[in-house]
Amino acid sequence: MSKSVFVVNTSETCVDCIFCQECGIGSRKYAYCYVTNGDSENDMKPIDCIYGYRQSKPDWCPLKPLPEKDNFDDPYDEYYTGYRDGWNRCLEEITGRNEK
Repeated sequence: MSKSVFVVNTSETCVDCIFCQECGIGSRKYAYCYVTNGDSENDMKPIDCIYGYRQSKPDWCPLKPLPEKDNFDDPYDEYYTGYRDGWNRCLEEITGRNEK
């Protein structure tokens, strides 16, 4: 099976994430994640963080940051220069930014 990438701006906390759904019952507030399933296929996973979903992000968050571009420059290492160019070009293709 092939893989796909969905590029979004990664939030620092769940409450700022586009996949977070907040709801409240009385004075108690809850948050659920649309990206991961809960106990069944149709459930959203409840967000329960150490400092609360408004201050932190859970360890199980499936959103992973993209790696950084490689800026190391060694004009004498042709193999590494080719690797670096390919790495950076791949990241540009994923993000849709062609920075030349």
